[in-house]
Amino acid sequence: MNAVFPTPDTADSERLLTPDELEAALRGIGARRYHNLHPFHRLLHDGKLSKDQVRAWALNRYYYQAMIPVKDAAVLARMTDASLRRVWRQRIVDHDGDHEGDGGIERWLKLAEGVGFDRDYVLSTRGILSATKFSVEAYVHFVSEKTLLEAIASSLTEMFSPTIISERVAGMLKNYDFITKDTLAYFDKRLTQAPRDADFALDYVKQHATTPELQRRAMAALTFKCNVLWTQLDALYFAYVAPGLIPPDAWQPGEGLVAEPAQVQAAGIGRKTAPGDRPRLPRGVRLRNDETRGKYVLLAPERTFDLDDNAVAVLKLVDGMRSVADIADELGKTYAADPRAIEADILVMLDGLAEKRVLER
Repeated sequence: MNAVFPTPDTADSERLLTPDELEAALRGIGARRYHNLHPFHRLLHDGKLSKDQVRAWALNRYYYQAMIPVKDAAVLARMTDASLRRVWRQRIVDHDGDHEGDGGIERWLKLAEGVGFDRDYVLSTRGILSATKFSVEAYVHFVSEKTLLEAIASSLTEMFSPTIISERVAGMLKNYDFITKDTLAYFDKRLTQAPRDADFALDYVKQHATTPELQRRAMAALTFKCNVLWTQLDALYFAYVAPGLIPPDAWQPGEGLVAEPAQVQAAGIGRKTAPGDRPRLPRGVRLRNDETRGKYVLLAPERTFDLDDNAVAVLKLVDGMRSVADIADELGKTYAADPRAIEADILVMLDGLAEKRVLER
């Protein structure tokens, strides 16, 4: 899943860049390698993931968030300049907080609780993908073992985070009815904290990367950090999207969750669709042909879902009378295909719509 990126021009990499050229080169790394480009994030932001897939992201991302102040403490311990330490230590406060119940880690725990996790399960870090742990711990080792310039340069992914935060908050609020503004409160402060941190780190790198070799090391450090973030999403995609091979020691859907209210269980939310179910669209949800865009969409209160041709074909037959098996049989005749193979695909699609609460069974 890792993309292939162009190698910098050799001649260009051997000359000393001006501070502005160095900044442009660093920003170019983010434009090509930052994890907002990863297919998993595109699915997350576009509302294409199931609730359990969102949960897997929230759980694994907690490990990264929890280790950020550990990473920053390692950097802080290497700073001999008190003025640098006074600036850098704010990063630790941002995540750990000034008191119990404060800070970014606490807000991420509330995000995990908001998607259904039991707090103690998240804190235990049981179920975290091994690849997530390897990537995050490699980052902590990197900042501990490399030069201070490289350690600070590796944090420059903060330059790109406001864009992904804006995309994430808007997309998740629009596409997932189990996500609220309170759930995503973690990101509110990051919109100001990240640019502040990035400005400091960028100024430091531009001042201290004074030779072509040091500039190359700074760029390599940022590339490494982008790979740390990208690799975590590779692991999530492989385990929970496709091919969906969850390692034996990783979180399995249903584990570590708080019991849902009885009324939610009664509505059938959280269970799998069965071939005998007779799906229907809830009140206020309808299939509409958007003539301006030349495509069908599913309209729900304050939300709109784009549909592919297969989803449209299925939803045209969803009427509360036909069972899933009936729909599959009808589509099998229409497309001269195996109804049971079609049925398997329909079940997955309907599960996703049910989790978004735009389908009842």
